[in-house]
Amino acid sequence: MLEVALVFIVLLLFIFLGFPIYMSTIITAVIFVFAMGMPLDMVVIKMFGSINSFSLMAIPFFIIAGNIMMKGKITDKLVSFASACVGQVRGGLGHVNILTSMLFGGIQGSGAADASAIGGMLIPAMEKQGYDKDYAVAVTAGSSMLSPIIPPSIAMILYAFYTEVPVGSLFLGGLVPGVLIGLAQMAVNAIAYRRRGYHFASDNPKFSIKRLILAIWHSLGALIMPLIILLGIVFGVVTPTESGVLAIVYGLLYGFFVSKQLKVSDLPKILLDSAVTTAVVMITIAGAGALSQVLVRMRFQNEVLGFAVNVLQNKYLATFFLMIVLMVLGCFLDPTVLIAMFASTVLACGNALGFNPIHYGVIMVIVMQVGAITPPVGTFLFISCGIAHLPLEKSVRALTPYLIVILLSVLVMVFVPQIITLLPSIL
Repeated sequence: MLEVALVFIVLLLFIFLGFPIYMSTIITAVIFVFAMGMPLDMVVIKMFGSINSFSLMAIPFFIIAGNIMMKGKITDKLVSFASACVGQVRGGLGHVNILTSMLFGGIQGSGAADASAIGGMLIPAMEKQGYDKDYAVAVTAGSSMLSPIIPPSIAMILYAFYTEVPVGSLFLGGLVPGVLIGLAQMAVNAIAYRRRGYHFASDNPKFSIKRLILAIWHSLGALIMPLIILLGIVFGVVTPTESGVLAIVYGLLYGFFVSKQLKVSDLPKILLDSAVTTAVVMITIAGAGALSQVLVRMRFQNEVLGFAVNVLQNKYLATFFLMIVLMVLGCFLDPTVLIAMFASTVLACGNALGFNPIHYGVIMVIVMQVGAITPPVGTFLFISCGIAHLPLEKSVRALTPYLIVILLSVLVMVFVPQIITLLPSIL
């Protein structure tokens, strides 16, 4: 176990020195490959092997589809629809932010894209209306967690790739938890709105059935896209990879003929931006794959299994132990790295402890995303703070209640598995 601890110490050292996460994982892997007397070509083989998969092709396709839909002004439609639904409730723009993230998650599946797209629109709007910067960032970063939970989810595609758990079942399992966490965050927003003494006249427009119907009509093309993707995968019409292609085709049709905001001249930039994002994701997965191979050689999975099953001897204590480990590491590692390195270990522990693999998988994917909204790395939080021009540390206090409701929701899901397993068992 000392060797494993040394691996993480070296990894964190490179991260604190300012190396990108993918470089930190690759360099750490190379160091320990040499130290353990393994051939260096194992690193190269494992890096290529980690991304040489048809299943992972779904990731660039969903990234391209999301960028097409954003260029087609789908975010504007979602914000308008969310505003018509909950804009009149006390705490309006905060509720709109959260509901828009829930809807956006059904299209993109990326928390970073959510924080960037939704935050770029609503953080300035919330500031203009009178919300404090730290609170606008907290709502945006907290709700961006919903995109990797509500299907289609890039995080769950990755988890399914490493564990061979059916991705359609994971998608269905994440739907209800995503909605419940979103509703819990709305409750937090309503309480914070009162405690901070906010009262904006423009935050409570009179509810209008006509406005809601018009918003639904104008947003219909955007709202049915998640259904097409999810139902296509669940009923076996398309694979996750094929559904990504389907999403691109739908996005092009929507952008060119429905919103009419997409132009042929926009496509090169969309493809270039998507290629950059995909490259970042893939090199991160490749680096994590090489380092995970080092951990396998150190029998890390057996060590964790032995401690969780034989020492703790209680499936709930063992689960909380895993959750704490993943959350601590998540403060320094990107969720993509955590999934690549720990998905198979998590599945093995869940099976040994007697949990349903869908139940355990969804819980652990949610836990792995928590690090994306906590300092010092916190990708989603970093993006939101960048939009608001706010130092990272000044957002922590406002974000804490949102983090607490996420963890409480996960706690409930551990003891009430039907929240996750009901939809997969029915469909």
